[in-house]
Amino acid sequence: MLQNDLDEPDIPELPLWIRDLDARAEKVVTRAGGVALHWRVWGEGPPLYLLHGGHGSWQHWVRNIEPLSRHFRVMAVDLPSFGDSDTFETQDLQDYAGLVARGLAELAPGETLRGAGFSFGSVVGSLVLKMAPVEAWAMLGSPILGGRSEVTPRLRKWRGMPVPEHRAAAHANNVGELMLTGPDSVTDEATAIQMAHAELARGMYRGLFAKLDVPGEIAAWPGRLTVVYGDRDAIALNHLEERRANIMAMKPDAEFDVIPGAGHWVQYQAAEAVNEILLRRLA
Repeated sequence: MLQNDLDEPDIPELPLWIRDLDARAEKVVTRAGGVALHWRVWGEGPPLYLLHGGHGSWQHWVRNIEPLSRHFRVMAVDLPSFGDSDTFETQDLQDYAGLVARGLAELAPGETLRGAGFSFGSVVGSLVLKMAPVEAWAMLGSPILGGRSEVTPRLRKWRGMPVPEHRAAAHANNVGELMLTGPDSVTDEATAIQMAHAELARGMYRGLFAKLDVPGEIAAWPGRLTVVYGDRDAIALNHLEERRANIMAMKPDAEFDVIPGAGHWVQYQAAEAVNEILLRRLA
């Protein structure tokens, strides 16, 4: 496991099973609005799209893709300004979501969709609901459904650090504090995933959330909603019941699940429980 000491950490590498998962994917590029979005596709069946979190990539879903792809055609995108996809500068996340919706129309023309979004992806995906034929939608670790706890003071800045080992230590700290459940939960694998996509991230869109009416978007959508949190989510901690009440007020038939012992990156840390929920609710 990575040390939190900035002086002598190891630099973790992505394990072979993740590289093999990537190698087995069908690689597709959509170019709506002149912005190249890179998608990875596995399996056959009803189309299911996956939207990752901020500073992330398709790898936020590595522990979910294989089980889901036994039942669905899983389409995991690198969102604009993240991973392999093109940079997209905007002050309007509606435009940003429109690129995703147009990409989905290329990948699954005329088909009814299911989707799941993690953290930032849950925000983008909630805007996609009015732009695409989505019948079931799951929001995991969503940052916008109620009050939030402050995590930033516990995070370490890694940009501009010239020594790779020091950056690795900062990423390990941030995985533990934000994504998982503290230093004891940090593994080389989780840190390697974080490093792989965080260092490719070019988008900073959180400041645009205030311009959105996500509750209104969700309430107006007629489909089936599922919301999932870990009970130790660093952002939603101490606000879960408020968030549950907000969801029930806007969509009384929604399912609201809280996974014991899991943090913000709930679909990674509690993959088995989350996969069961997604397979049941998105079918």
